[in-house]
Amino acid sequence: METLLQDVRYALVSMKRNKGFTTAGLLTLALGIGATTAVFSVVYGVLWRPLPYPEPERLVRLSEEHEGAVAPLPTPMLSNITYHAWNASARTLDGFAAYRMRPATMVLPDGPARITGTGVTPSLFGLIGVSPLAGRFFRDEEGKDGAPEVIVLSHRLWRERFGSDPSVVGRVVAVDDRPHTIVGVARPGFSFPDADTLFWSALVVRPPSADATAGGRGQVLVVNALARLRPGTTLAQAETEGTAAARSTVRPMAATLLFGNGGPPIVHVRGLADEITARVRPALLVLAAGVVCVLLIACANVANMYLSRGVARQRELTVRAAIGASRGRIARQLFTESALLCVSGGALGLALAWALVRIAPALATRRFPRLDAAVIDTRVIVFAAAASLLTVLITGMLPAVRGARFNLAESLHGGDGATAGGFRGFRARRLSDALLVAEAAFAVVVLVAAMLLARSFVRLVNVDAGYTATGVLSVRVFVPGGDANERGALMNTTVASILERARAMPGVVAAGAGNMAPLDNMTLIAGFPSPWSPPGATRPRVRTVAYTVTPGYAEALGLRLKAGRLLTEQDSASGVRPWVVNEEFARLYLPPKPVGYQFTWGASSDGQLPARTMEIVGVVGNVLKGGNDTAAQPEHYTVPRLIGDDQRFYSRFEVAVKTSANPAAFASQLRAAVREVAPDAAVEIEPLSNRFAESVGEPRFAMTILATFAILALALASVGLYGVLSYSVSQRRRELGVRAALGASRGRLIALVVGEGLVVTSIGLVAGLFGAGLVTRLMQGALFGVAPLDLLSFAAAPFALVPVAIVSAALPALRAASTDPAEALRCE
Repeated sequence: METLLQDVRYALVSMKRNKGFTTAGLLTLALGIGATTAVFSVVYGVLWRPLPYPEPERLVRLSEEHEGAVAPLPTPMLSNITYHAWNASARTLDGFAAYRMRPATMVLPDGPARITGTGVTPSLFGLIGVSPLAGRFFRDEEGKDGAPEVIVLSHRLWRERFGSDPSVVGRVVAVDDRPHTIVGVARPGFSFPDADTLFWSALVVRPPSADATAGGRGQVLVVNALARLRPGTTLAQAETEGTAAARSTVRPMAATLLFGNGGPPIVHVRGLADEITARVRPALLVLAAGVVCVLLIACANVANMYLSRGVARQRELTVRAAIGASRGRIARQLFTESALLCVSGGALGLALAWALVRIAPALATRRFPRLDAAVIDTRVIVFAAAASLLTVLITGMLPAVRGARFNLAESLHGGDGATAGGFRGFRARRLSDALLVAEAAFAVVVLVAAMLLARSFVRLVNVDAGYTATGVLSVRVFVPGGDANERGALMNTTVASILERARAMPGVVAAGAGNMAPLDNMTLIAGFPSPWSPPGATRPRVRTVAYTVTPGYAEALGLRLKAGRLLTEQDSASGVRPWVVNEEFARLYLPPKPVGYQFTWGASSDGQLPARTMEIVGVVGNVLKGGNDTAAQPEHYTVPRLIGDDQRFYSRFEVAVKTSANPAAFASQLRAAVREVAPDAAVEIEPLSNRFAESVGEPRFAMTILATFAILALALASVGLYGVLSYSVSQRRRELGVRAALGASRGRLIALVVGEGLVVTSIGLVAGLFGAGLVTRLMQGALFGVAPLDLLSFAAAPFALVPVAIVSAALPALRAASTDPAEALRCE
């Protein structure tokens, strides 16, 4: 123990004496360990931390698809057909539950507001194993038709909008203009399915009608479905049972509209945690691999710093050996110095990781799943300690072993590196070069991965989505009671009045309204017999995304007109129903020259709507409503008509306003215009560009973090190369002096030193490109429009690394070339 304390005291004195070296080492290790710990905290919290429910590993998500079909649904879902067929005969699952997101207008104590809720079946709370803070959760009978409407408040909503009033249970509030009784309050911290949910209502999952199960046109609903696996049951067994249940009933035509026209249904059963994080898993694993490379570069850098610094300490160590210190004693002293530096760097790194985790939510998109689970806890601290121990072994063992291996007699007599050994031997030089090669190789891997993500992100944001988000203000309006049939004409008038006021504002270029808009959470799908089919072919039933829009909607969003014209005010009174369709609709359902083509849409089955004649008046480019990474869907646009028709506005509509200035500056005026026309409406206003930025937030987050790692890796590698060459030059002053005395020019000496640095860098570059070729194959799920072996991304690494290496090597080379030969020879 006394010897260890002596080693620690001597190490502290040495660190204090060499402040520059100590500072550089601490910063290098703090950056490497801190970044690694922060990423581990995020990866573990998002991907691997158990969900806060009893036996979370048994909770699974259920979904289905028609084999080979492309579904317009934004997320994997389950039909009510499969839900009830499977629930009636399940042997692999303990209990079913379902939920659907339910944004709603709620009349709160401080006025009406649009808030996010979720409709859940009464079985859900028991399935996931939670209990309320106050009141109760839903009873089974409240999940059936005709039951009184009830809601449960989240703890956050209860605290912020109801003042934590304990008497709130039993109070009646208006939700979407209908009375709902508050029956309970959830516990603090409980959120399902995400933190945006502020209340839960009882969801009714109606069984399919007899018409539907007979293959008719009965109603088909889709829900997010949960279940709990029975003990000992595998996911594959549950999928087999679910697929059999889905195929045991006749699929109505409505199912084809929702799931696409493909093969028989297939049911998927996946772990709930895996399903929640599926879309960010590839990017997070790439970040984890990248930060490990950064940590290894940092370790190699510090190890090389110790090897290079050992050249200056060779005589000190020789004297200690001469007065009786054994090789083991010297090795232990050197290892203690490295360990103390690494432990100190680990402590600083843990503090840095805490700060990085705190700011991560500000860098990530609001939709990033489970980011609140990324915390600095005991497990993360243990990981930081393990990372520090790894750096101790990597950075301390090599210098300790090399520092204890030297020829005492040759070192005392000032022998050359070949005979003296230790830090000055050829083996030490080769070890130092090997560490530089490793640094360069890891830096190349991170550079290539970052370039791939950057090119992927550029491809994503530069996709022509069929509209222009810049300069457009989105105004979402929710009018209580607007869904009632008797209010159809009134809703159309309300929309027209709002548009009239918006268009009169100075700086407004165009304004229009629609039942949907890009990147919103509303999608209306219509099914009907195909308008056209090639001669001799039958006309199948097809689907389309059905927009009801006013004139000015296309102009405000900048839809790309490809043929014909856009909708006008006269179209609302026309006997023939004008349609504007997108290119995908025209390609799939219309003749080669679609503009002017007419077809008849038959009367509704209930006789309320007569047969109607449609005419294609224009074709616009495909609008990627769900995001730039989604596939184009057939779409048609038509104008709203009078009451009694199905083409009208309902309680929810969206106004798009194109402005000549900053669109956010018009928010207050537009809010006032809506309030003037519909005083009780809830309004949400945001620039459409913000919504677009949110849609690409996750790839931007991954690209930004990995690009930061790439810059850090490049900086560490350049610093390592500079440090090693600087010490190499100082060690070779006599050799360089002799070369200069024999006539070597200044340029020749510079080329000699720079060439040695480039040789090491080139070897690392080749190794890194080979390693990147293996690693980037795992990035396929995180890329868009870019192959894992993208040539440009691989070519970018040499363009980034080689110039940095030249500059890093040129600085000590210039110093070496400026040395006076006589002075160098006299010094030796």
